[in-house]
Amino acid sequence: MWPYVGRAAPVRRGDLDSFRGMTETDSARRATRRALPAPRLEAGTETRILAMCSQKGGVGKTTTTINLAGALAEHGRRVLVCDCDPQGNSTAGFKAALLDDEEGATQATTVIDMGDPHLLVARTRVDNIDVLPASLDMAHLAARLRETGAAHQLYARMLGHFDGEYDDILLDMRPALDTDTDAQTAASDHAVIMVDVDEWSMKAVKLQIAQRRKIMQLLGRSVDDLDILGLVICRVMKSMGAFEQAIYEQLQRHPSLPTLGEIPVRSADLKEARNAGLPVTHFRPRSDTAGFFRQIAVNAGLVAA
Repeated sequence: MWPYVGRAAPVRRGDLDSFRGMTETDSARRATRRALPAPRLEAGTETRILAMCSQKGGVGKTTTTINLAGALAEHGRRVLVCDCDPQGNSTAGFKAALLDDEEGATQATTVIDMGDPHLLVARTRVDNIDVLPASLDMAHLAARLRETGAAHQLYARMLGHFDGEYDDILLDMRPALDTDTDAQTAASDHAVIMVDVDEWSMKAVKLQIAQRRKIMQLLGRSVDDLDILGLVICRVMKSMGAFEQAIYEQLQRHPSLPTLGEIPVRSADLKEARNAGLPVTHFRPRSDTAGFFRQIAVNAGLVAA
């Protein structure tokens, strides 16, 4: 594979101490480097697009997205994390800078204008992972998509520019049922739904499944065209009350979706990894926390055991 401009070296253990000492200005300067088109994968390689979704906020969706990307990258898969949430948590999690529509093109303007997104892509500190940053103007993207009359096709068109360059594209979607998340769902091949042990979680799963059916019907496609791989139960506490235990068991026994894995509360590992701009699989590769995300990748059928 040939290198391209702005490509960072693979993370080495000795890099972490110097990275922790970087100032915010240093970090922002590093994040301004944009990638050129990635090298083409082997002929016949298909790019998988995964919708990382939840209709409930605060369940660990972004955390799962970042660390699942790390687990995939460990297997040599080239991964693009597309931050579809104007909050920009995936962008920040990789120490990249948000895009600014006052300075140039953003993900939102590129979707609407049907442009080429390659120059928006930022390298991360992990070899094989790139990020397509979010921007604040994405807060208005749903309304702008409705004005086009072709909303459901536009995300697929933009992401098509990366076909054959990445093995996996992970869409970190905002927790909403709106035109932008509809368009992202329409562009996806598979979905992973994140939940936590909360009384609203089962309802959120039902809404997510209903969104899939609606979009597939509008596009004249089979509902099976978007394969929901399963649930990830996040923020699991060691001790639960009777009410939480009942909800947990309901999620585990979902009638149509398997449980891909559970993420117990591991705030120290995950916060320190995020502060370093790394997935926990690369920050603390021998930790049981890293193992949780590796197992999700295997259980979802995304990599071999």
